[in-house]
Amino acid sequence: MNKAERVIAVMKGEKVDYVPAGFWFHYKPEYTVEEMVDAHMKLYRETGMDIIKIMQDYMYPIVGEIRNKEDWYEVSVKDTSSEEFCKLAAVIKGIRKKAGDDVLLFQTMFGPFKAASIAFGDEVLMRYSKEAPEAVEAGIKRIADGLQKWAEGFLDAGADGIYYSAQFGEEGRFSKDEWERLVKPFDLQILQVAQERENKYNILHICGEPEYEFRTHPEWFADYPGDLVNWSVKDNHLSLTDGKAIFNAKLLGGMDNKGNILRGPAENIRKEVEGILDEFGTTGIMIGADCTIQGKDIRLDYIKEAVDTAHNYLTREEQK
Repeated sequence: MNKAERVIAVMKGEKVDYVPAGFWFHYKPEYTVEEMVDAHMKLYRETGMDIIKIMQDYMYPIVGEIRNKEDWYEVSVKDTSSEEFCKLAAVIKGIRKKAGDDVLLFQTMFGPFKAASIAFGDEVLMRYSKEAPEAVEAGIKRIADGLQKWAEGFLDAGADGIYYSAQFGEEGRFSKDEWERLVKPFDLQILQVAQERENKYNILHICGEPEYEFRTHPEWFADYPGDLVNWSVKDNHLSLTDGKAIFNAKLLGGMDNKGNILRGPAENIRKEVEGILDEFGTTGIMIGADCTIQGKDIRLDYIKEAVDTAHNYLTREEQK
């Protein structure tokens, strides 16, 4: 098996020759295309992990300002001929050229609601969501229409799939009915792009905001299309084993993104990975973290320790 075949086998619930693993962290948004490509390739090559998640912290350029509710009917996203999109596409093409076809590339995408939150401010977005939901719904649809084209463009540029950060399901933000009206339809609009293409994949990351202690409602996302599903085990108190009963998908994650993978030592990293696989098993799982590794002094040797432990787990079990 090569790395791509191994991850696809996990998605299908098939046996693998070793358990794959993948981790990521943020880069400086001012990086050039070449710097971004080199940073991703350094992480990939020095850790031996099994997928490349393209971590570009460039937010989508939204056109418009919100001064009253009528402004929501005029917002839009720049199209795929824009400088901003072309930079992202160039990074995908650059990584593909250097990494080859034996590994899956996933482009990170944030949802239309998150894009609006960053563009206009969370307070503005939430206030209008409560006071003028019909206007916000119309505006988010316009943003989703633009981001759908971006998702299509990412796949056309060479990405194998979308790593989709699904948000705004936190306790106290929306009722489920509000969320199903304002957030869910537009998440699904983006997710359907890869779902409807042959040999393209979705990784669904269910994410909470720091203002809500990163806690969300993972069960709200149970019918989202994800070939792999990831959430914060520690913040939502939902184990991989319990989550498996909620999602009709295979899982990615298990490790505390602010714990051993960041602080070490190596022995603790090994114990954490082995404990996850001892409990969950080795089919339908890819080792990863609750979210992006967050903190100062991220060490690639610690990431490599987690990857190597996952890779060697089956051999270790056979030798017992």
